[in-house]
Amino acid sequence: MRHINRATLFGYAGRDPDIRALTGGDRTASFSLATTEKWTRRDGKPAEATEWHRIVVYGGAVETVEKRVRTGAAVLVEGRITHRKFTDGEGEERRVTEVVVRGPQGLVNVMRRKPGGAGTTGTKDGEDPQRTGGDDAE
Repeated sequence: MRHINRATLFGYAGRDPDIRALTGGDRTASFSLATTEKWTRRDGKPAEATEWHRIVVYGGAVETVEKRVRTGAAVLVEGRITHRKFTDGEGEERRVTEVVVRGPQGLVNVMRRKPGGAGTTGTKDGEDPQRTGGDDAE
Protein backbone atom coordinates (compact mmCIF):
# COMPACT_ATOMS: atom_id res chain seq x y z
CA MET A 1 0.00 0.00 0.00
CA ARG A 2 1.26 3.46 -0.87
CA HIS A 3 1.25 6.19 1.77
CA ILE A 4 0.39 9.81 1.04
CA ASN A 5 1.78 12.89 2.76
CA ARG A 6 0.25 15.84 0.92
CA ALA A 7 -0.86 19.24 2.12
CA THR A 8 -2.82 21.75 0.05
CA LEU A 9 -3.12 25.26 1.47
CA PHE A 10 -4.63 28.44 0.08
CA GLY A 11 -3.93 31.61 2.00
CA TYR A 12 -2.06 34.89 2.09
CA ALA A 13 1.68 35.36 2.41
CA GLY A 14 2.53 36.83 5.80
CA ARG A 15 5.89 38.19 4.71
CA ASP A 16 8.20 38.46 1.72
CA PRO A 17 10.13 35.25 1.08
CA ASP A 18 13.55 34.64 2.57
CA ILE A 19 15.87 33.34 -0.18
CA ARG A 20 19.00 31.45 0.87
CA ALA A 21 21.85 29.73 -0.95
CA LEU A 22 22.53 26.09 -0.13
CA THR A 23 25.81 24.25 -0.47
CA GLY A 24 26.23 23.05 -4.03
CA GLY A 25 24.70 26.19 -5.55
CA ASP A 26 21.01 25.37 -5.04
CA ARG A 27 18.67 27.87 -3.39
CA THR A 28 15.69 27.67 -1.08
CA ALA A 29 12.83 30.06 -0.36
CA SER A 30 10.76 30.23 2.82
CA PHE A 31 7.77 32.34 3.78
CA SER A 32 4.81 32.23 6.12
CA LEU A 33 1.28 31.58 4.88
CA ALA A 34 -1.90 32.48 6.80
CA THR A 35 -5.11 30.51 6.40
CA THR A 36 -8.25 31.82 8.06
CA GLU A 37 -11.43 29.98 8.96
CA LYS A 38 -14.56 32.08 9.43
CA TRP A 39 -17.84 31.05 11.01
CA THR A 40 -20.87 32.40 12.85
CA ARG A 41 -21.06 31.71 16.57
CA ARG A 42 -24.24 30.50 18.24
CA ASP A 43 -24.97 34.05 19.36
CA GLY A 44 -24.96 35.15 15.70
CA LYS A 45 -21.68 37.05 15.89
CA PRO A 46 -18.95 36.37 13.36
CA ALA A 47 -15.76 34.65 14.49
CA GLU A 48 -12.52 33.66 12.83
CA ALA A 49 -9.28 31.82 13.55
CA THR A 50 -6.04 32.21 11.64
CA GLU A 51 -3.39 29.49 11.39
CA TRP A 52 0.18 30.30 10.32
CA HIS A 53 2.15 27.83 8.23
CA ARG A 54 5.87 27.79 7.40
CA ILE A 55 6.42 27.10 3.69
CA VAL A 56 9.84 25.96 2.40
CA VAL A 57 10.46 25.75 -1.37
CA TYR A 58 13.28 23.98 -3.24
CA GLY A 59 14.10 23.52 -6.91
CA GLY A 60 12.56 25.29 -9.87
CA ALA A 61 9.79 27.00 -7.91
CA VAL A 62 12.27 29.13 -5.93
CA GLU A 63 12.68 31.61 -8.78
CA THR A 64 8.94 32.20 -9.08
CA VAL A 65 8.56 32.58 -5.32
CA GLU A 66 11.41 35.09 -5.30
CA LYS A 67 9.85 37.17 -8.10
CA ARG A 68 6.15 36.96 -7.28
CA VAL A 69 5.43 36.22 -3.63
CA ARG A 70 5.11 39.37 -1.54
CA THR A 71 3.37 40.14 1.72
CA GLY A 72 -0.39 39.84 1.15
CA ALA A 73 -0.15 37.72 -2.02
CA ALA A 74 -2.80 35.02 -2.40
CA VAL A 75 -0.89 31.75 -2.77
CA LEU A 76 -1.90 28.13 -3.37
CA VAL A 77 0.72 25.70 -2.08
CA GLU A 78 0.91 21.93 -2.45
CA GLY A 79 3.66 19.99 -0.72
CA ARG A 80 4.38 17.53 2.03
CA ILE A 81 4.27 18.07 5.78
CA THR A 82 7.59 17.65 7.56
CA HIS A 83 8.82 18.07 11.13
CA ARG A 84 12.37 18.88 12.09
CA LYS A 85 14.32 19.67 15.23
CA PHE A 86 17.02 22.25 15.71
CA THR A 87 18.87 23.91 18.55
CA ASP A 88 18.33 27.65 18.85
CA GLY A 89 20.89 30.27 19.84
CA GLU A 90 20.26 29.71 23.56
CA GLY A 91 20.82 25.96 23.30
CA GLU A 92 17.11 25.10 23.50
CA GLU A 93 15.87 22.29 21.27
CA ARG A 94 13.00 23.44 19.05
CA ARG A 95 10.66 21.56 16.75
CA VAL A 96 9.01 23.09 13.68
CA THR A 97 6.38 21.86 11.26
CA GLU A 98 6.79 22.90 7.62
CA VAL A 99 5.13 22.34 4.28
CA VAL A 100 7.94 21.46 1.87
CA VAL A 101 7.52 22.13 -1.85
CA ARG A 102 10.01 19.98 -3.76
CA GLY A 103 10.06 17.81 -6.83
CA PRO A 104 7.20 16.99 -9.18
CA GLN A 105 4.63 16.75 -6.37
CA GLY A 106 5.23 20.34 -5.22
CA LEU A 107 3.31 23.37 -6.45
CA VAL A 108 3.31 27.11 -5.80
CA ASN A 109 0.58 29.08 -7.55
CA VAL A 110 0.60 32.85 -6.95
CA MET A 111 -2.92 34.09 -7.56
CA ARG A 112 -3.21 37.82 -6.86
CA ARG A 113 -2.81 40.30 -4.07
CA LYS A 114 -5.07 40.29 -1.04
CA PRO A 115 -8.21 42.41 -1.57
CA GLY A 116 -7.54 45.77 0.02
CA GLY A 117 -4.01 44.69 0.93
CA ALA A 118 -0.75 46.44 0.24
CA GLY A 119 1.05 43.39 -1.15
CA THR A 120 1.47 42.83 -4.85
CA THR A 121 2.56 39.84 -6.86
CA GLY A 122 3.24 41.56 -10.14
CA THR A 123 -0.14 40.67 -11.63
CA LYS A 124 -3.34 42.63 -11.68
CA ASP A 125 -6.69 41.14 -10.75
CA GLY A 126 -8.07 39.34 -13.77
CA GLU A 127 -4.69 38.35 -15.19
CA ASP A 128 -3.66 34.71 -15.37
CA PRO A 129 -2.06 33.42 -12.18
CA GLN A 130 1.50 32.11 -12.22
CA ARG A 131 1.69 28.39 -11.59
CA THR A 132 4.95 26.66 -11.04
CA GLY A 133 5.89 23.26 -9.81
CA GLY A 134 9.12 22.00 -8.40
CA ASP A 135 11.69 20.18 -10.47
CA ASP A 136 12.36 16.45 -10.54
CA ALA A 137 15.38 16.63 -8.25
CA GLU A 138 14.71 15.42 -4.74
